[in-house]
Amino acid sequence: MFCLLLGVSLGENARDLTAECRMTPASKKKDFASATDGNYRTFWNSSGGKGAAVEITAPAGEEIGAVWFQWYEHPHAAAVQVLQDGEWTDVAVTAGEFLSECLILPKGIAQCRIANPKTAKKNTPIPISEIHVYSRGELPENVQRWEPPCEKAELMLLAGHPDDELLWFGGILPYYAGVEEKAVQVCIMVPTLPRRRLEELDGLWTCGVRNYPVFGYFRDSFSLSAKDQYSRWSETSVQKLVTGWVRRFKPDVLITHDFKGEYGHGAHQVCADAAVKALDFAVNSRKFPESYKEYGAWDVPKCYIHLYPEGQIDFDWRIPLDRFGGKTAFDVATEAFYCHVSQRHTEYTVEDFGPCDCSLFGLYRSLVGPDEEMNDLFEHLPPYLVTEE
Repeated sequence: MFCLLLGVSLGENARDLTAECRMTPASKKKDFASATDGNYRTFWNSSGGKGAAVEITAPAGEEIGAVWFQWYEHPHAAAVQVLQDGEWTDVAVTAGEFLSECLILPKGIAQCRIANPKTAKKNTPIPISEIHVYSRGELPENVQRWEPPCEKAELMLLAGHPDDELLWFGGILPYYAGVEEKAVQVCIMVPTLPRRRLEELDGLWTCGVRNYPVFGYFRDSFSLSAKDQYSRWSETSVQKLVTGWVRRFKPDVLITHDFKGEYGHGAHQVCADAAVKALDFAVNSRKFPESYKEYGAWDVPKCYIHLYPEGQIDFDWRIPLDRFGGKTAFDVATEAFYCHVSQRHTEYTVEDFGPCDCSLFGLYRSLVGPDEEMNDLFEHLPPYLVTEE
């Protein structure tokens, strides 16, 4: 039930009622301010059992139309419940698939509570990083209503860490996800800290990405070569994961980091190395047979590498876009990077110039011939992908 058809208008624009609602946690009341402070570094984790609940009362004259959860560290199953005949009854439920989820409530609710669903096996603690409450109406654009990861991706972007997809790929996501509305699957090797995963979701949503990203399981570490990085991550494990992602998402276009790791980062180098090896591995039934059995083979039609000199496209990310109210793809990528609050103190910025120019991508491999117009990752693909009856 997460995010039920939010494209359907509920009437007038919804208001953010969070600051006006009375919220009463059943446990750890002194810590509850962490759930509404706008800071991903803090969170409220309830007690278990009957303590795993928060009652919410709307301000006078208002109804509660939606509740948006941002979970800390791991997704969590939860329910919005109302009192019916003296018992708390589920009226909206999330199975806990994503770190950011929104539930739409039936009409006429001015008081409710958040708790474990009635179907939950255990009344486990509820870890909330942020909770937002809205009146009935059309929800603001920033309220995240994620769709599941792609069953069939048009574009798969493989990056090392949260924010890499903005720093080194610039306008790729704003243009292809936001403007072209392609099915875009972002795959991140390093999940890093909980707050950075929530920042990642904010940044992707800002770019127009609507399919939930997937995260690898590798610990963050810095190296200056692929060899060194593989000694920390295991070459086989990396290749197994990336090959599995390629088979699972079946991208028409695969795009990833510079072979030299942009500024030399070994994890970025590993992404590029694993991606090009996966082009061959993904069609070989003897390579990582578990994912072959689950997803089948996939022969990626086109693969682009950041800064690769052959068949290079030089994108102009400075063209105003109707989709984003006249902002450019560069503007949107910069705004999305600003969502990564934990990284604002660093020297990194989105740059479409210099040695790590985020507008340059070379065609490493194509099953549909070389690009001719040199302005679109998907050149030649529509005729190639049409299947005749």
